[in-house]
Amino acid sequence: MTLARSRKRPTAQSGGSSHPAPKSSNRRRRPRGRWPVRESGKSARRFALRIQGSVPGGTARRGGAGNVRPSPPRALGPRARQAKSGVCAPGGRGPGKAMAPAASKLRAEAGLEPLPRRALSQYLRLLRLYPVLTKAATSGILSALGNFLAQLIEKKQKKENCSQKLDVSGPLRYAIYGFFFTGPLGHFFYLLMERWIPSDVPLAGIKRLLLDRLLFAPAFLSLFFLVMNFLEGQDTAAFTAKMKSGFWPALRMNWRVWTPVQFININYIPVQFRVLFANLVALFWYAYLASLGK
Repeated sequence: MTLARSRKRPTAQSGGSSHPAPKSSNRRRRPRGRWPVRESGKSARRFALRIQGSVPGGTARRGGAGNVRPSPPRALGPRARQAKSGVCAPGGRGPGKAMAPAASKLRAEAGLEPLPRRALSQYLRLLRLYPVLTKAATSGILSALGNFLAQLIEKKQKKENCSQKLDVSGPLRYAIYGFFFTGPLGHFFYLLMERWIPSDVPLAGIKRLLLDRLLFAPAFLSLFFLVMNFLEGQDTAAFTAKMKSGFWPALRMNWRVWTPVQFININYIPVQFRVLFANLVALFWYAYLASLGK
């Protein structure tokens, strides 16, 4: 220890410089930009190949004059083949359970669902995209069907052949009235009712029912007689005579039949389905009005 401390560093004698002389080393300098590669067997070659980028993250096999080719893929076992193909295992376990939703989705895309469900989904889609037009078309179809039903009931009461002498103009008139008046007016009336009498108002259900029974029902019934008189090509005298003879009995029947129906419709049916619910009940109501008009 004493000798090591007392030993002085050699200085350069040439040029009178006092800087220490560089150390002489026999170690070989590595070139810049290259990583050190240890010459210790297979692990060193694998490390060098990974650094150079010839193998993307794994082992490789060297063939030929420095060419590097990837190793062949490993063979899959029976469980791996089942998992890749999506087939359920014989015991009912494995990835095959996820094939049921996929199969139902394929059936839905191929149109293999039941017809009522497809019709309902299509109707809801049209109701969301075109509410007024959808309600108008539904009202026109059900109104025409109601008049056709009234003609069948009348011929059955008279014991006539139902396939003969059916008035085609009657369902056409009711379809026009339902398309241009029943559907659009019902749509906007229920929306205005929700705005005029919100659901948080005290006795909102009773107030809505009175508004519908005392205001909307007489006005809508008068419009019905007026439009039907115009579509039938009759004059004002015929309209006045029909109003005197048929308006009051029709209004009393309206109050008797539609009061419980409208109470359920206004208070318990969502606003977008109220016209459809009323149209289903109106299928028999228009049959009554058609038989009354005759």
